[in-house]
Amino acid sequence: MTNEQRVWCAMLYAADICDMAGAVRRSERLHRKQADARREIEGWVTEMKRDPVRWEIVDDETFVGRIPGYFAVLSSFLLPNESEVRRP
Repeated sequence: MTNEQRVWCAMLYAADICDMAGAVRRSERLHRKQADARREIEGWVTEMKRDPVRWEIVDDETFVGRIPGYFAVLSSFLLPNESEVRRP
């Protein structure tokens, strides 16, 4: 078991616009649980009146969701350990 703290970021991208770069929506705050980040994306999709997200597991740190015209990404990051934090 590890004490490493993992956080999750939710991002939603337009898939059918060739010259667009960057997320349409992105978490304002990181989530401590993958399920919370997933719920955030599913809430956005509901607000947009889109079909439900079809989730695929890419690896332990990344999930991709497919929605017609969009794709969603859940990505996780490890927070730095106390020993890695630089103090002034």
